[in-house]
Amino acid sequence: VAASPQSAAGGSGVDGEDNLLKVRTYDISITYDNYYRTPRVWLSGYTASDRSPLTGDQMMEDVMSDYANRTVTMERHPHVEGLHASVHPCQHGAVMKNIVRNLMKGVEGEEKEPPVESYLFIFLKFVSSMIPTINYDFTMDVSASTAK
Repeated sequence: VAASPQSAAGGSGVDGEDNLLKVRTYDISITYDNYYRTPRVWLSGYTASDRSPLTGDQMMEDVMSDYANRTVTMERHPHVEGLHASVHPCQHGAVMKNIVRNLMKGVEGEEKEPPVESYLFIFLKFVSSMIPTINYDFTMDVSASTAK
């Protein structure tokens, strides 16, 4: 996945010399959190130019300020070395139930259960709401009712 850097100084992320958009590259991994019984997302960022690792502060620039250092924190990955930005799973279950409930209501009010294999795509849409600067490659469209 790739993200356009959101500079704290208000930079555009465009290199003036060659007019190229500077992007960051992220490796994403998903583990299962046995305590919360939900997926847990881990992100590790690199500069696009030389693949040098991003600092925790640089990765947090790509996270919405409401979630930075609260829901998304820097932690050690259980299987990969180094610090990773981690989306804490404490509310994943409740949020996913809400999203699926709204999907079941359907856009036109008809009750339709989403297929099980779409869960990962729905989950990544949820994650993209916290980290909007990352462009995910979705192969399916997910739409839901916003009625409560």
